[in-house]
Amino acid sequence: MAIKIDLRVPPCKPVPEVTAFVKECEDAGFDGVGMLDSQLLERDVFVSMAHALLNTSTIQVSSAVTNPVTRHPSVLASAAQTVSEIAPGRANIWIGRGYSSANTVGIPPATVRQMRDAVVMMKELMAGNQFDFGNITTRLRHGGGVTAPVYIAATGPRVMKVAGEVADGAVLMTGIHPDAVAEARNLIFDGAKAAGRNPDDLETIFTCTTIIRDDLKEAREMARPLAVQRLMQPTFARWLKAAGMDFSDLELPRGLWELYPDVPHAEDWEKAKELCAFLPDDALAQLCDSMGLIGTPEHVAERIKQAEKAGLEHLYLMTEQTYEFATGELAAFRDTIFPALGRTKQPV
Repeated sequence: MAIKIDLRVPPCKPVPEVTAFVKECEDAGFDGVGMLDSQLLERDVFVSMAHALLNTSTIQVSSAVTNPVTRHPSVLASAAQTVSEIAPGRANIWIGRGYSSANTVGIPPATVRQMRDAVVMMKELMAGNQFDFGNITTRLRHGGGVTAPVYIAATGPRVMKVAGEVADGAVLMTGIHPDAVAEARNLIFDGAKAAGRNPDDLETIFTCTTIIRDDLKEAREMARPLAVQRLMQPTFARWLKAAGMDFSDLELPRGLWELYPDVPHAEDWEKAKELCAFLPDDALAQLCDSMGLIGTPEHVAERIKQAEKAGLEHLYLMTEQTYEFATGELAAFRDTIFPALGRTKQPV
């Protein structure tokens, strides 16, 4: 079976425009799209998902990612079950800590325990089962039937083990270096086995930072702020080490932590690039190669072939665009990359 490839689609414009772009993704040959959930930065994810599902026929549509702190898990369960009714088998819920959603309203992101409890609650409610909320036992009246699978977005080892214990799969932010991939899968499988589950039943989706330009150097330069973000978060150190990289001697500018809402989603993108200029070009090249698909269309096509040979089955392409659609990447896949992979374009 060919490797699955999903593209990030931020609901950054009026819903009909978002859906029109999702339809372009479907026609181009993408297997799925992931829609951001960040209540002050984007349009509502579930409204956007519903409209897209109503106006497409084959493409998978996922929340990428929602969280259990700005939305109560019972609210998530109801929303997830509702979109499942629109297009059974095509709606997916990816849930994570909710950094940008939480940061914009001044609350902490979800803890590992909150994510675990949220997934357990959601799956019980969506299945139509009763659930205890303190002194109240209740159920989701429209639960049962076809439900949306729930994936946990994971970067650290504890969350990966939890994904193995309770989720239908994991969306992993480890990069795509083979050694990092193998280590992450082992953690998920350990969690599944500890919970008495079959690890083979869980899907692993690997997030690829994806920036495509006609020039390799230009693509890497566009990825600079995203590469720096990897150095800012201690969790990523494990995956950099697995890939044979150590940048602990680099001094990071303090202003990076002052960008709103954070570096990957910075509204002042020029400022973000300025603050990230400290990263040496050779380090940038190493980070780009481990993070995902950064380069020319031909380079990216070869990287995907290598990933498929290494046993990766599902990639989620996350571009540098948060407030615009990834029109350039879509065109590159439609016109060059998918044909190079032997995938034919869907009829329009």
